[in-house]
Amino acid sequence: MSLPSLGSDGFGYRWDGARWVRRDHPFGVVIGEEVEIGEGTVIHRGRWRDTVIGEGTKIDALVFVAHNVVVGRHCLLVAGAKLAGSVTVGDEVIVGLNASVVPGLTVGDRAIIGAGAVVTKDVPAGEVWAGNPARYMRHRRDGETL
Repeated sequence: MSLPSLGSDGFGYRWDGARWVRRDHPFGVVIGEEVEIGEGTVIHRGRWRDTVIGEGTKIDALVFVAHNVVVGRHCLLVAGAKLAGSVTVGDEVIVGLNASVVPGLTVGDRAIIGAGAVVTKDVPAGEVWAGNPARYMRHRRDGETL
């Protein structure tokens, strides 16, 4: 079993005209109460804000959470999910198996991202998105979960 990796530098570089230079990631990782983090998960610290995992969120094995990501309360991040830099995830969101959210996007409260989806646009609250590229499928049903 491999432990999660929490608080290492994010993947951030700038070109100085001759080579890639690593950017500092001086902010931290804030983990809320009752959060569970699975084996092999990586959560990077922030470059311009803390990386945050909200209260009650459950993170499966082999999930990747990049620098500056904010995950809301009571979310489920399923095995292999990837949240790229500066993504914001609302409360009670489900991100399915091997789904990816590209940098800087927002996933609204209670949204569901289907297995294998590649999210390239903001996802409004309460919507279910799936596919590659991900697109709107329907509204989330009351009580719907995995």
